[in-house]
Amino acid sequence: MNTIEKRDFIHSHLHRVKEPVIDDIYDKMLSFLHESLINESEEDIKNGDLISHESLKKEVLDWRCTK
Repeated sequence: MNTIEKRDFIHSHLHRVKEPVIDDIYDKMLSFLHESLINESEEDIKNGDLISHESLKKEVLDWRCTK
């Protein structure tokens, strides 16, 4: 079964899963997603894909609404 078939299978049968299992699946997925973000951030640091403090500050100030 390929990835798309697995996703479709999970999606089509998810309504049959009871709450304790749903909670477990949710916690595992959340943990995995956080881990993925950490790994991406570590790779960015290793590759030097960083933003300076001044650039970030300017970007945040540009987001603010002016009155």
